[in-house]
Amino acid sequence: AGYARVMAMGFRDRVERGFESWGRTVSARPVTVLIASLAFAIACLSGIPRVTVDVSFEAFLQANDPVRVAYDSFRDQFGRDERVIISAEPGSQGTAAGVFDLAFLEKLRAFHEAIEERIPYVDEITSLVNARDTRGEEDTLLVEDFLDPWPEDEERLATLRERALANPLFRNNVISPDAAVTTIVLELQLYTSVGSTDDTLGGFDAGDAESDEPPPLLSSAETSEFVHALHEIIAEFEGPDFVLHVAGSTIMIQDISAAMLRDMPRFVGLAIVSIAILLFALFRRVAAVVTPLLVVALSVTSTFGLMGWSGTSIHVPTQILPSFLLAVGIGDAVHLLAIFFERIRRGENREDALAHALGHSGLALVLTSVTTAAGLASFAGAGIAPVAALGLFAPIGVMIALALSLTLLPALIQLVPLGKPRGNANYEEENALDRALTGLGRFSTRNPLMIVGVSAVLIVAAAIGASRLKLSHDPLSWLPADSSIVEGTKYIDHTLEGSVSFEILLETDEVGGIRQPDTLTRMAKLGESFEQNRRDGLVAGQTTSLADVVKEINRALNEDRADAYTIPTDARLVSQELLLFENTGTDDLEELVDSEFRIARIAIRMPWRDAVRYTEFLDSAEAEATTTLEDVGNPTMTGILALLARAITAVVTSMAESYLLAFAIISPLMILLLGSLRMGLLAMIPNLTPIVLTLGLMGVIGLPLDAFSLMVGGIALGLAVDDTIHFMHNYRRYRDNGADLESAVETTLLTTGRAMLITTVVLSTGFLGFVLSSMSNLTNLGILVSFAVVTAFFADVLLAPALLALFDRDTKSP
Repeated sequence: AGYARVMAMGFRDRVERGFESWGRTVSARPVTVLIASLAFAIACLSGIPRVTVDVSFEAFLQANDPVRVAYDSFRDQFGRDERVIISAEPGSQGTAAGVFDLAFLEKLRAFHEAIEERIPYVDEITSLVNARDTRGEEDTLLVEDFLDPWPEDEERLATLRERALANPLFRNNVISPDAAVTTIVLELQLYTSVGSTDDTLGGFDAGDAESDEPPPLLSSAETSEFVHALHEIIAEFEGPDFVLHVAGSTIMIQDISAAMLRDMPRFVGLAIVSIAILLFALFRRVAAVVTPLLVVALSVTSTFGLMGWSGTSIHVPTQILPSFLLAVGIGDAVHLLAIFFERIRRGENREDALAHALGHSGLALVLTSVTTAAGLASFAGAGIAPVAALGLFAPIGVMIALALSLTLLPALIQLVPLGKPRGNANYEEENALDRALTGLGRFSTRNPLMIVGVSAVLIVAAAIGASRLKLSHDPLSWLPADSSIVEGTKYIDHTLEGSVSFEILLETDEVGGIRQPDTLTRMAKLGESFEQNRRDGLVAGQTTSLADVVKEINRALNEDRADAYTIPTDARLVSQELLLFENTGTDDLEELVDSEFRIARIAIRMPWRDAVRYTEFLDSAEAEATTTLEDVGNPTMTGILALLARAITAVVTSMAESYLLAFAIISPLMILLLGSLRMGLLAMIPNLTPIVLTLGLMGVIGLPLDAFSLMVGGIALGLAVDDTIHFMHNYRRYRDNGADLESAVETTLLTTGRAMLITTVVLSTGFLGFVLSSMSNLTNLGILVSFAVVTAFFADVLLAPALLALFDRDTKSP
């Protein structure tokens, strides 16, 4: 142990001399270092124009995730499974006829036509106006629009109402079971039309078109244009006699994206203002405010530029990156400038002051940056794609901030006028704040058993609280409760029993396998089971498949008798009926089955719930689908709900793996820094304490463990280690120079404690800015990270000295 300690001291001395030498090199050639640093930053940030935003639900999963692969395959075959559902009702002006009122239908038609004419990127619109009405006249099958010809009298309206209520495919799809509410369902284009020169191929022939690669998906900007135009038309038509509600993941995603783009400038602006105030309060010099802000601004923009060059999109979790990098970068600058300006006050010239500052803090800055990056890099393997992206680019940003803090910042403070300290010229002298910090250290070293005992009690209580944590993945809950999409989703779920769907993709081995009577009968049986049997308290509002179309055709060709709403047992009859249906000119089959009748979908519309509530349901549904359909084909679960349920599974896996990996990376670094296995492991206790306390707080106040709170532990560990390293690094320095334990702790808090406090205030203030977010998930994240950062500071100024008092008292100083 003694040999290891001597080796560590020798290594530390060599590194510190190297940093001193680098400081003198920068002082000798500041312009060269400045130009090289700016050239690197400009090369990185030039990728910013390439940065895109993608907040889609599928973007939560990695591109090679099996659930994502299945979903992409399904979408390529059948288009979007997301639908924008608009409910319409007469409101207080309505009659017993419900939506079958002539004045209401006239307004519905005008609304339908306005959407067709004025909203871009709509692939299909379905309402009572054009809903499929399949009828038979003698030997002829007629497939027409439901309100064609347009009704002119009450008798005709009564007939239409009766027919609509008798149609199983209309229930909870086109109208509510009591005909009080009707829907307008919109399906967006799958692919962008930008750059398209040919008309989109229609019908089954589209699948035969040859191309090197599919065109890009509809962009976020195009989706935003669609949503904006839709809201304009809704505002124009909505009234007491035409009450509208809207639901659908497309609108939800766009609202989340808009909130994200609206919130990010708030976070960054608040972080910059608070940092500027704190820097000036600490150094009382304009140069000490401007130069660090320039460094961290370039660090942030360079990181986002690299995201642009790599093609990585911004997602909701990514928006914490600017505030985080601002705070971390300023932490580096504060520790460096604190020593630099202290030496300037003592009368040293800039070259000597910079060399001393880099020699004193350079190694600690490198180690804190490496450990912070390591804590965040543990997310790089997360199953949630945006969290994994954060685990890649946050460490890159941290290391860019370190590089610029060791190059650009020293060059700037050698070139810019430093000016005189403003206000209190003696701010470096010991003040009440310093006395408070040293008082905490003295109290801790003199009462170690009490401090450790109280900490142990808090940790045990927090562990009990953490045991109450509940999983959650509910993007709808991120938005304000009074937002139109939240209210609309709840209303449509209540009246129509579903606003979101999952899909069963059935693939058979033979061409024509889907239209076999046995296959269709099994599909129909499965759909009826979802609509009738509750699983974990949930039941489907509507299921749609080729089996429903065949039953609809068979009833129409048999005098519209209710008992004929069945699957024919003769395969040739099924083929004939489907041929008749296609010959009417409708293209509805392509949404349900491929051109070879080998692959089909079963769409199951469900009410929106937290994805955690759907995990058991989907497991049960998948088991039943496999049992029912495995003899005729290979069923696969997919769709929006499957994506959301898979994401919450990834949250659990990622949390466990990320925390273990972060601990495994950071612990050896602490041992290497301190040159002692015992001291390195001892130093990890103050680092882990904030994580346990934060998880305990979440459990006590009922905050869920989701894709965002998952990141709290890794962020807190990475940040907590920074203060611990600065504390232990300086403590070890003073002990090795012959100071006793209490003096080493007090001197450490005098020289490093103020910088630790300032960085804690900067970090906590930066993350507390998230409480201004309109999304609850980010508000919760800001509160939790701020709490973790503050508790990490107190762990370092109270718990760490107490542990040292118990375990390092017998250490002999050279």
